[in-house]
Amino acid sequence: MNWRQWIGAVASGAALTTVVLAERAEAQMYFGQNQVQFDRFRWKVLETEHFLVHYYPEEQAIITDAARMAERSYGRLSRMLNHQFREKKPLILFRSRTDFGQNNVTGDLGEGTGGVTEALRHRILLPFTGDFKTFEHVLAHELVHAFQYDIFARGRAGGGLQTLQQVQPPLWFMEGMAEYLSLGPNHILTQSWVRDASLNGTLPTIEQMTFRPDLFFPYRYGEALWEYVGGRWGDDVIGEIMNSVPNVGIDRSFKRELGLSLEELSDEWREAMQVKHLPQVATLDRARKFAEPLLNARKTGGFSQLFIAPSFSSDGKYIAFIAQGSFLRGEVFPDLWLGDGETGKRIKRLVKSNLNPDFEELRLLYSQSAFSPDGRELAFTAQKDGKDVLYLMDVKRRRIARVFDKFPLDVVMSPAWSPDGKQIVFQGYNDGINDLWIVDVTTGKLRQLTNDKFAEMMPQWSPDGKTIAFTTDRTPKSELEVLKFEAWQIGTFDLATSKIEILPNQDGLNLNPMWSPDGKSLAFVSDRTGIQNVFLYDFEAKEHFQLTNVIGAISAITEVSPAITWARQADRLAFTYYEKGDYTIWSVANPRRLKGKPYRPAQPVVASATPSAAPAVDPSRAAPAANAADMLKAIETATRAADSARANDRQLSIYRSATGLRSSAETPGASERSGNAPISVAQILDSASLALPDTTRFKTYEYRPGLQPEYISRPSIGYAQDNFGRGIFGGTAIVLGDMLGNNRLTLAGQVNGRLSEAYFYGAYMNMGSRLQYMTGASQTPYFFLNGYNELPLGDGSARTIQSLEIARFMFRQGFAIALRPSNRFTRWEYGLNANNVSRSIAYVRRGVDYTQGFATDFITDSVKNLGSLSYVAPYAAYVSDNTLFGYTGAISGRRYRFQVEPSVGGLQWTEYTADYRRYVPILFNFLTFAVRGQSSIAIGKDEAVVSRKYIGRPDFVRGYDREQFASQFCGGVVNDQSGCSATELLGTRVAFANIEMRFPLIRRFDLGLLPISLPPVDGLVFYDAGAAWSKGQSVSFKKPDGYDENTQRFVLRSYGAGIRLNLFGFALVRWDYAIPLDRPNKKGYWMWTLGQSF
Repeated sequence: MNWRQWIGAVASGAALTTVVLAERAEAQMYFGQNQVQFDRFRWKVLETEHFLVHYYPEEQAIITDAARMAERSYGRLSRMLNHQFREKKPLILFRSRTDFGQNNVTGDLGEGTGGVTEALRHRILLPFTGDFKTFEHVLAHELVHAFQYDIFARGRAGGGLQTLQQVQPPLWFMEGMAEYLSLGPNHILTQSWVRDASLNGTLPTIEQMTFRPDLFFPYRYGEALWEYVGGRWGDDVIGEIMNSVPNVGIDRSFKRELGLSLEELSDEWREAMQVKHLPQVATLDRARKFAEPLLNARKTGGFSQLFIAPSFSSDGKYIAFIAQGSFLRGEVFPDLWLGDGETGKRIKRLVKSNLNPDFEELRLLYSQSAFSPDGRELAFTAQKDGKDVLYLMDVKRRRIARVFDKFPLDVVMSPAWSPDGKQIVFQGYNDGINDLWIVDVTTGKLRQLTNDKFAEMMPQWSPDGKTIAFTTDRTPKSELEVLKFEAWQIGTFDLATSKIEILPNQDGLNLNPMWSPDGKSLAFVSDRTGIQNVFLYDFEAKEHFQLTNVIGAISAITEVSPAITWARQADRLAFTYYEKGDYTIWSVANPRRLKGKPYRPAQPVVASATPSAAPAVDPSRAAPAANAADMLKAIETATRAADSARANDRQLSIYRSATGLRSSAETPGASERSGNAPISVAQILDSASLALPDTTRFKTYEYRPGLQPEYISRPSIGYAQDNFGRGIFGGTAIVLGDMLGNNRLTLAGQVNGRLSEAYFYGAYMNMGSRLQYMTGASQTPYFFLNGYNELPLGDGSARTIQSLEIARFMFRQGFAIALRPSNRFTRWEYGLNANNVSRSIAYVRRGVDYTQGFATDFITDSVKNLGSLSYVAPYAAYVSDNTLFGYTGAISGRRYRFQVEPSVGGLQWTEYTADYRRYVPILFNFLTFAVRGQSSIAIGKDEAVVSRKYIGRPDFVRGYDREQFASQFCGGVVNDQSGCSATELLGTRVAFANIEMRFPLIRRFDLGLLPISLPPVDGLVFYDAGAAWSKGQSVSFKKPDGYDENTQRFVLRSYGAGIRLNLFGFALVRWDYAIPLDRPNKKGYWMWTLGQSF
């Protein structure tokens, strides 16, 4: 075998031995969606007492205020949790949701993620939200997580990870605490969730929240639980529980601090919520009392009850909305739809989001679309190329008529047409705070209406075209100096004078204004009663009127999401209504008919000794109120009985405290827990000036990347006598990264004998710009048995000398790769690989005494170097991937890769690769038709030396792997080619196709009463066909007469069935039973491998 043949043999052998291990990495680099850096951020650092605030110049106008808020939140939380930072925490701020999606620490987590705190380096990442109040909520929420991780880490970032993994605090514990400590008690949105669940019998237990957070939203229910704990035992107990959890765990911490087990706490919390909310039933209305259902799953179709962001056409004939469609058709993302405004029938999908690069996100949480006055066009905003874009769609043709993508703005939301249809007003910003803007529809000319630190949102043009109503945090009680911002209110902007006026007498949160047809009143959503309802402000009477008094809430996913729309010509109001965990849309004709008496806030009741002081009762409410009182009394009686029974049954234990011994059934006092005066979350959050820092101490400097460990594998080291080397073996890997995730260095090494034969991999990656690149080097050894003999020692005994020839090939590679993503799904790749292959023979021997049953250790006599060969291989590839994955493989979408890779130097050939895969959801996530066509063609003078490919791989053409045949049918040892040849499975050129029909076998199967479920299992049937050939060989679809595998090849076919098992997310196991159609004398056989289906 000559030198070139040796290289070819090793190249093929290396591919066979590493395919299973490399498949997972190949799936992510070969295909995969992109983390796109649309903008190149010029990072700076603002250093405060407790934070390193990372920002870029576009945030300059508000970054100091953000840093002040961070320090204020730190001061509040350090008191609440009785904990202080030892290290300054990195706070990474982005000016918008679109910029936040470009971060390289966590990647894009989706529109529903407002911020994130990671446990390793305690990095806090979040975007500006357009107004300071909601920004401070998200900031404080994430800072609670920073405190939680810091407590687990004992004040040192990177520590405590093992404890955190062992404790595994549930989401209700972590997220619920973060919500309560950042929002305080009586959060209206959470109250609506808990009230709804209490009234409908779906309030979860703590166990249900722990094991099924997918069914019981941990943010809302967890917040309500912590509010109950703080209200009953005092808010300071929350910090005591948090500080003890790393030491004793969740269950014991609650037991120690509250005297209750989690099960007992769960029962008492649920009973308290029922006592609080059930009596309200008699005094509140369901939507059906005053409105008609318009959009819901029964009338409109769809697999979920999510119907939000409604927008009527002026004549009321059509309604645009965001909803999911048919699950079986794969309409699983919230898309923009058109419906019949009178019947609620779904007409057509206007925009398919998420998987379309032009409409990646629809801003479904904070924006709604708007019909033009003539109803022909629909204005809406969507994310494209890392920024928000304003679209105008021809509704009838479902075509985009105009695109406004040149605005100097990062965020564009809530468009509304002028009455003449010539202009559109919207909210937008480029510096973190929303302002009002107007664009001329014809010319695209942009005009800014407001420009300050107050936020203006959700604008609506008055019918006469003179005034714009909007939502704002510009309230009479707001104070910029101390960053005090009250709940949103409704304001008006006079286009002639630019004068802003705030509607009088607004309590609570007010948003989403809609003009009446005559322009004399405004409808809007307000939570001033403790429940989000529709209110009306009459400009002539200068009075507020409550139009609805619902049990659930007139609200969408968040409390600041748009929820109402008013068709002016038809005089019909539609609203999103939350009840029974559903978001449905209802409509009411002539909503002004619901006006009663002017709204007056409820006055506090003062106890009096004389009956005459009792307040007058409205007769219409007397009976319901009496029923409510009777119900409340019955519940309280049952609760006391249950408490008594539990107290008798409860096992008693004794706890030692600073004040003495107490029973576990007794509530610990505040002095026992901390020794300090009790704290109040509500009072601390209400203090705007608390812990506001002196900004003169802030320092600003340029960001300098510094690499710190992000992952270190557990090192291994040892000594063995049978590794043909020096006896030493071991290895480790480490990943280093900078604070922003833009720069990463990966180092890995492993040795087994000689240092010269060690495996090494080192790579540096830079992701800080649109053009991402990686460069590095690696060395990989491969060993093959080249020869073996055994000779007697020659002394007449049964002792022999065993000699081995070990062929060693060292593959050394330097590489550089550049990626230029066009969007999240498509990219260009460019690369250069510089390769060196060296060959040597190691002569190894040992002595064997068959009489004594003894053998010496192997000893390496000598190593003979046989030279090396070098070549360079540049490549270019075009890649696209928008697939969705199920439990065991792709279930929808398509992916393809087209690549050209020439090699020059000591070896010369060019590799052409084409790979196209399609996944058609016949029944989404239930029945998937998957097809793949792939070819790899090598052309050049040295193609036969290094580019032989094996088509018998279990992921290429199943049923022909000669290694599988060998042990069952060939009759010889595994490497004996005389029994069944693998020649026709090898070639420098391969082309094959696969068809699979995939279906579920097991999705979720709980094992009895145990909280254990079997992993997901999918089944499939398949058909494979393909051929491998080399230069000079002919290829045909059928086996030709007089077939000669040396000059002819034909398409090999197989069929069979398989099973895919997801092992709890750690590995994917594939079992296939393949029957080769072109081996009539061979039976089918099972094979198993690791990795996803193609």
